[in-house]
Amino acid sequence: MHVEDRQNLSKQKGRPRRPRGPLLPVGLGVLLAGAVLLAAILLGRSAGQSVPVQGEPVSSTQAVSTPSPAPPQATPLPTPEPTPSPTPRPAQLPDPLLVLVNSETPIPADWKVTPRMIGEEQVDVRMYDDFMAMADAAAQDDIWLWVASGYRSVEDQEEILERGIVRRMNEYGMSREEATQDALRTINPPGYSEHHTGLCVDLNDVSDDFESTDTYAWLCEHAAEYGFVQRYRQSKYEYTGIDNESWHYRYVGPAHAQRMEELDLCLEEYVEYQWEQGE
Repeated sequence: MHVEDRQNLSKQKGRPRRPRGPLLPVGLGVLLAGAVLLAAILLGRSAGQSVPVQGEPVSSTQAVSTPSPAPPQATPLPTPEPTPSPTPRPAQLPDPLLVLVNSETPIPADWKVTPRMIGEEQVDVRMYDDFMAMADAAAQDDIWLWVASGYRSVEDQEEILERGIVRRMNEYGMSREEATQDALRTINPPGYSEHHTGLCVDLNDVSDDFESTDTYAWLCEHAAEYGFVQRYRQSKYEYTGIDNESWHYRYVGPAHAQRMEELDLCLEEYVEYQWEQGE
């Protein structure tokens, strides 16, 4: 090897070797990189997303939006079954002997009376035999019973109430309104009188003095045996709305009458008692 060749070899060892193969010019590489970046920006905009440029901070308007997951569907609660309304209780018990008629409860529209005469008054046939038996038993004890008032039609009750109102106006100087309110303390309105049933009677003198007679004392002791109860007593005014009437007796049958006497119940209380007992 010549001396010049060695010198050239030694110079070549101190320089880096050029890679084999062709190299792209620097300017062309920069252009390619810019084109790629521009394509990426345009592609991101066409997709509706903001692609940040390298080296720039990402603002809230440039942030890539990620769709939020759909909220979980709430499980519907079961619809509660509607509570059935209680069946309204009938106004009357099945037993016709306990038919209730007062200032709040009218005579049933289908009520029928089969009349029998006691003296000059009509009563329903359902009470006839027991009343006659009671009158006979009283007579054996020198007690005399007669019926002063029995069955009344609605028209009869209208006349009785009107007479009571006029009498109070004439005798006590009441206004018609005052007389009406006072009369209704002892006379039920037409359609709401127990006399429409044919199951009650007003006895003998129909006066407050009746309470001091031997006849009243006998009835207190024996009436329930024959199915009769004193319908209106002062102690039961809050239930009946009628003042004491010692002469007014209602037929309910011996079994009910004795039970009412034993429990000290008026008819309103006893009907409620029967509903509670399911009888």
